[in-house]
Amino acid sequence: MWNIFENCWLLLTLAGVTLVIVSIVRQEKPEWGLKPLLIPLMLGALAFGLDYWVTTDYEAVNGIVPACRKAAVAADTNGIMKHISPNYSDSRHRNRQSLRSGIERIIPRASIKKVRFQSHVITIEGNAAQSEFLAAVHLNPDSGYAAAGSLVFVEMRFEYEKMTTTWYISSMEVTEVNYQPMNWGDI
Repeated sequence: MWNIFENCWLLLTLAGVTLVIVSIVRQEKPEWGLKPLLIPLMLGALAFGLDYWVTTDYEAVNGIVPACRKAAVAADTNGIMKHISPNYSDSRHRNRQSLRSGIERIIPRASIKKVRFQSHVITIEGNAAQSEFLAAVHLNPDSGYAAAGSLVFVEMRFEYEKMTTTWYISSMEVTEVNYQPMNWGDI
């Protein structure tokens, strides 16, 4: 079943079907004028309005990784950290501050040119979510990590938590680099 808050296609299809029905009704009742056309027009406006003004949990979680990608390419540690939970911990970083130190050490040396998503699968259960993420990371030639190649495939696993109305990354683990099993310690 489609969620009308995540995309507008269901309501737009309904508006199209309603437009056909209203056109038939207008032929039978020309004295009604243009008033029946307001129904499909309102459905179309509702479709775009709901899509624009209502952010679902899926859309909120799905927006975190692209925002972090943009910050990583710009070497903006603060841009990444605003999406990290105060309760953050993973197998290598005990807390949020430890992760910040690691990011500040790795990001400038990495010199990332661009990151292209290969796949991103999200599962949400209540106030917790998980995702598996595969990306092609293109490094600049001057990158400290480019000696192994300027294209690196990275697979990561993320865990998210919802605090009040905002989603944050509560844990992230590197699972593979260039299709070889790795973790934070190997990097």
